[in-house]
Amino acid sequence: MPSVYRELTVPGHLADLPDVLTFIEAACEGAGVRPELWFDLQLAVEEACANVIEHAYSGKGGELVITFAVRGRDVVLTVLDHGRPFAPEQVVAPDMNLPLTQRRIGGLGLHLMYQLMDEVRFDFAEGRNTLAMVKHDALASPPDGVADLTVEGD
Repeated sequence: MPSVYRELTVPGHLADLPDVLTFIEAACEGAGVRPELWFDLQLAVEEACANVIEHAYSGKGGELVITFAVRGRDVVLTVLDHGRPFAPEQVVAPDMNLPLTQRRIGGLGLHLMYQLMDEVRFDFAEGRNTLAMVKHDALASPPDGVADLTVEGD
């Protein structure tokens, strides 16, 4: 039976991102995620982790817990941290109509997450920030014997 729930904890440095990408790739393969979606899932998680490392932890590191779960045919990815929370609604969306030379550097992480995933939810509790991202109909077929695996907070 393919794996339907995996968890990875890293110290929260940019040097950890290759391990995060390897984790997502292995989880996708183990759960039977359609191969054409692997890169999208990896990029969404990479952007989320990079944002936490840079903004919530100010580049100084801090624990990141990444989970991969299957709910029916959907994939649920979560990134949990204990850094500084932020208000996603206050992030200015990048103007994708500007020529590249006029765009500011950075600022695409949140935009990419919203573009690549079907649902993006933030939860900020005292001392704990959780980002949950869902990709609908991501599996080639549901894992045998698994109708629904829920993640805390769903």
